[in-house]
Amino acid sequence: EDQDWGFVAMVLDRLFLWIFAIASIAGTFAILCDAPALYDTTKPIDVKLSSVVRQQFLPQNPNPYKNIIPQTVV
Repeated sequence: EDQDWGFVAMVLDRLFLWIFAIASIAGTFAILCDAPALYDTTKPIDVKLSSVVRQQFLPQNPNPYKNIIPQTVV
């Protein structure tokens, strides 16, 4: 009779091992699929700031004083 209970315990251990393994894998997959970085389509702030800095400090016109200083006619 002790061997019967040992066999039942071994079967239940194996069953609970499979249930735990499947639940762990499914839970990990669900958590990873729910990560906000997967669905985030906004541009990073450093990309936005670098374009702002580029627009502020790098002139679009190669000679920014061309329209300010009048040309002298010889």
